[in-house]
Amino acid sequence: MNVDNLVKMANEIASFFATESPPERAPRDVATHLRRYWEPRMRLAMLEHYRRGAAGLTDLARAGVAILAAEAAAQPPRTPAAG
Repeated sequence: MNVDNLVKMANEIASFFATESPPERAPRDVATHLRRYWEPRMRLAMLEHYRRGAAGLTDLARAGVAILAAEAAAQPPRTPAAG
């Protein structure tokens, strides 16, 4: 997965919500969009990029990804299902 493309897409999503959402709600809207429309591998790659410093993300895109990162950190670890 090319993280540069993910960064570009996240910044474009953030740019949209910067004009369509109130400033206090825009980060949550970015996070909601990423959660709903990005496949899990894309979100995981973006979370890893965020944890490594989030280079290239705009402030709003970074704030949206930070919400996803906080949610991921709050979830209990997954364990493989017993077969």
